[in-house]
This record gives sequence, structure tokens and C-alpha cells, in this order.
Amino acid sequence: MNPCISRYVRPLGAALLCLAVSSCGDDPALVSKREQQRAEIAKLEGELAILQERMEQMPRDRSDEVRELKAKAGENQKEIASLEEEIADLEQEKARIEREHEAYRRKYVAN
Repeated sequence: MNPCISRYVRPLGAALLCLAVSSCGDDPALVSKREQQRAEIAKLEGELAILQERMEQMPRDRSDEVRELKAKAGENQKEIASLEEEIADLEQEKARIEREHEAYRRKYVAN
């Protein structure tokens, strides 16, 4: 390179470098937006923490237990109906036996 040109290129390059570095400062509008976003993130993280705490306090899902209990209740209802039928049959048999016994007592009166 020519020494005359090099004498101007170096200071010019240094000046451009200084200009570039000095213009690297943050834009105030972007700084304000970044701070708003940080505040919004902090707010949302707080809300998330509250929701997670509420979820931990919720009672566990008991729908399986409810289904099992309903199935058992249905089986018990069937058994109750069967036993009620059996009771009705036994009461009819008891009434028949009592009638036969009364007829027997009338026929053979004890002194």
C-alpha cells in the first residue's frame, strides 16, 4: 500500500470505528419496551406460581372410585331385589303353613 494512502486510511478507519462504537448505545424506546416486557414476564411468572399452588391444593380425581361405587351399588340393588322376592315367597309359604296349621288345629281340637 502507498504510504500516503495508508496515512489517511488508518485514522479514517479509527474514526469510523469510534463512530460505530459510540452509536452502539441502546435506543431509549427499546430500553423502555424491554423493561415493560421484563415487568410483564415477572407478573406472569407470579400468576403461574399462584396457579401451580392452586393446582397442588386441588383434591385428586376420584371419578374411578365413584364408578366402582356405582357399580357396587347396582349389584347391591340387584341383590336387594332378589332378597325381597325371596322374602315375599317365604311370607306366602308362612301364610300357607299357618292356614294348614289352623285347619289341623280345628280338625284335631286339643282338650
